[in-house]
Amino acid sequence: MPVSKDDFRQAWGKFPTGVSIVTSHLENGAPYCTTANAVCSVSLEPLLVMLSITRPGTTHANILREGRFGLNFLAEGQSAMAIQYADNKGNEIRDIAGKHHITPVGTTLLDDALASMDCRVVQQHDAGDHTLFIAEVEHLETQPGAPLVFHEGHYTTVNGE
Repeated sequence: MPVSKDDFRQAWGKFPTGVSIVTSHLENGAPYCTTANAVCSVSLEPLLVMLSITRPGTTHANILREGRFGLNFLAEGQSAMAIQYADNKGNEIRDIAGKHHITPVGTTLLDDALASMDCRVVQQHDAGDHTLFIAEVEHLETQPGAPLVFHEGHYTTVNGE
């Protein structure tokens, strides 16, 4: 029996994930953010991460053009930001909600994220309707706190609150 997209999505909803904001820039240089949870670490030598992004889309086009992106892990209490940047409708220029800074190579990182990484794409692979971007982490910042978690279609914490 074939598996439906809804069944597939429901099954993956059982798997809790962290929540991240991917930062990039539009062609005019304006910042652009999107919520993503299809990220993972790949290697310690060299330091590599993987980001899965749907194509076509604004974030996909930005990463192809720039060859880099910021990866910011959200903390509990930042669900409003996750919801704001998960919305695929509305204004394409997404002003950054919160304090942020720019790395020396031009990547935008969020000040209040638990961890932020400046990532340079080293490989890309088509996978269904997504592209897997493998990127080397060139800079990272961390701070203490508890993560925001996405589980069964809702934002929550590791304590389930």
